[in-house]
Amino acid sequence: MSFQNFYRVLEEKNTVDNAMVYTIQLNKAHDIFRGHFPGKPVTPGVAMLQIIKDLTEGHTGKSLFMQEVKDVKFLSVVDPMIEPMLLFSLRMVREANIITVKNNTSTPDATPVLKCNVTFVEE
Repeated sequence: MSFQNFYRVLEEKNTVDNAMVYTIQLNKAHDIFRGHFPGKPVTPGVAMLQIIKDLTEGHTGKSLFMQEVKDVKFLSVVDPMIEPMLLFSLRMVREANIITVKNNTSTPDATPVLKCNVTFVEE
């Protein structure tokens, strides 16, 4: 399954505490929602992890390999028909060719969706 056209970035901003916050809009018509799940679409966790990777690559300008994902907490189900917008807050720390990301994802009304720590290595 391709993630092409799965979402689009509506806004990107840097916060006071040096995190990047991205407002994204899910594509409700994407094929992924036909299979996950028919009649009751749910945004797959792996798709949200891919968004984190995409946003981090866009910010760093580097092609990255997702080396480790830890402390993953899926806190809310995201139905794109009800809530197609998500806020991804990424705090990135670089050490040599390793980028560690602390992620907090929520809906625009501040409902927590996903928290995790991801380690990427430059390819």
